[in-house]
Amino acid sequence: MKIEYLQSFVTLSNTLNYTKAAESLYLTQPTLSRHIQLIEAELGCLLVERNTRQVQLTPEGNVFLEYATNMIFDYYRATNQVKNLRHKQDSQLNIGFLRGGTASFLLPLLQKFTKVQPDINLNLYDGNHEELVIELRGGNHDLCMTMSSTLTGLTQIESQPVADVAVVLVVPDSHPLATRKTVTFADFAKETYLCVEKTQTKAWYDYVISLFLSNGFVPLVKDSCPSVKTLLLQVALGKGITILTEGCRSSAPENVRLIPLEQIPPVQIVLGYRKDNENPNLQIFCRWLKETSSHN
Repeated sequence: MKIEYLQSFVTLSNTLNYTKAAESLYLTQPTLSRHIQLIEAELGCLLVERNTRQVQLTPEGNVFLEYATNMIFDYYRATNQVKNLRHKQDSQLNIGFLRGGTASFLLPLLQKFTKVQPDINLNLYDGNHEELVIELRGGNHDLCMTMSSTLTGLTQIESQPVADVAVVLVVPDSHPLATRKTVTFADFAKETYLCVEKTQTKAWYDYVISLFLSNGFVPLVKDSCPSVKTLLLQVALGKGITILTEGCRSSAPENVRLIPLEQIPPVQIVLGYRKDNENPNLQIFCRWLKETSSHN
């Protein structure tokens, strides 16, 4: 039973006039009559009685009218919900960001974007360097905010600079270096160095080790932590020092100090995305980001 047949029956029931019902539905009267006959044939009973003077519903027609009206209502409610769901799914933008180091840069950016594109749903996922690369290359993330070095050598990935952040030494406020404005590797190279487990953040681990070696020192790695958050807590407890970026300041406890490293270039924070990603919301975001960057 087609929805058009039900609409014909309900309209005729409301008007009790074939001419008016047909005009309302933009149908010919024979077509309208055919719709009613097809419903009656399927139900096996008459729904409408018609003579030269009037049109009226049979007792079966009166019963069926309520159900037909509900079926039409349910049909349109269901189609609208499906369309809205489809629209919602089509308006997604999945964004990954580096855990413990980029949230302070990502949040204000997304707050500005949602003001101009409120209908795009932003789904946020944090992760370490390796997790972000896997999700980005696999197409699960449309964008990821991370260090530029994380995406180096990935030919299918395009990146757009967002910010440059200083590389800093992190020490407890009771540390002798806590009052210094800047430090060199010679100032702390012989102290216990704490880091996030290499399996969690290989790119940063390798980068920091290369900094030590290029400055003529080998770090005294005593322990490793499962996350930046626990790493900062260990430093706050006086268990050692560590090297991070200025981006972790918002996650740092109050009793630690972040001191810039002398002669160490800042780390570039970028937003990376696949060149072949066809999500139209990604194109909207990238255009907006370029326009916003050009105005700054």
